[in-house]
Amino acid sequence: MQLIRLLSAKQSSKYLLFFGALHVLLLPLVFFKRGTLELPFNLFVAPELFPVFNIITFMGDGWFALVVFGLVGFIAAQKKLHVKAELMSFLIVSVLMGIGIYILKQLVFPDVTRPIAYFASLPRGWNTDDFALSFHRFRSFPSGHTASAATYGFFLMRYVKLPYNRLMLYAAILLVGYSRVFLFQHFVTDVFAGVLLGLVCVWFGDWISHRIFKKTD
Repeated sequence: MQLIRLLSAKQSSKYLLFFGALHVLLLPLVFFKRGTLELPFNLFVAPELFPVFNIITFMGDGWFALVVFGLVGFIAAQKKLHVKAELMSFLIVSVLMGIGIYILKQLVFPDVTRPIAYFASLPRGWNTDDFALSFHRFRSFPSGHTASAATYGFFLMRYVKLPYNRLMLYAAILLVGYSRVFLFQHFVTDVFAGVLLGLVCVWFGDWISHRIFKKTD
C-alpha cells in the first residue's frame, strides 16, 4: 500500500508540471482589456444558455467537494489504494484551496470589482432581474469556483492513465471557469488565476501528504 501511495504522489508532480506549462499558454488572454472577452458573449447576450452554464458552474461549488470525496474513496477502493491516505490527501488539498481563496479574496484583493460593478452602466436590455442569480460586486480575484473545480480536476487526474482523459479533465476545469465568465461573475483574469491556484494547492497538498504517509504507513 505504501509503495502505491508514494508512486501516485511522484507521478502527480509530472502531470501537474505539464498542465501548469500548458496553462501558461493561455496567459495572453489575461492582458486583454476588460470587457473584450466578457461583453460579447454572456447570459445577457445568450439567455437560452443560462440553464446550461448554471449547471456547469455547480461543479465548482463547495458542495461538489462531497461528490468528489465520495468518488475518490470509491476509485481508491477499486484500485486497491490506501483509501484513508487518498481521502486525507484530498481533504488536505481542499483545505489549502479554501485558505488560499480566503486570503486572496478577503484579505489581499477584497475591493477588486466583478463585471456587474466594473461596468457601471449595462447595455440597453441587460436586466439582472431576468435571471435567478446573485450578481456579486466585489472580491472578484481569483475565481473561487474555478479554483475549486481545478482542485477537484487536478486531484482526480492521478487516477487517470490516458493523457487524453487528463486533457478532458483539464477541458472540464476550463469549462467551469468559462461558466463564471458567461454568468457575468468573473473576468478571464480571475479564472486564469483560479486554475493556477487549484493546481498549486494540489501540488503542495500532495507534497504534504507524501511526507505524512511516508512516515506513518
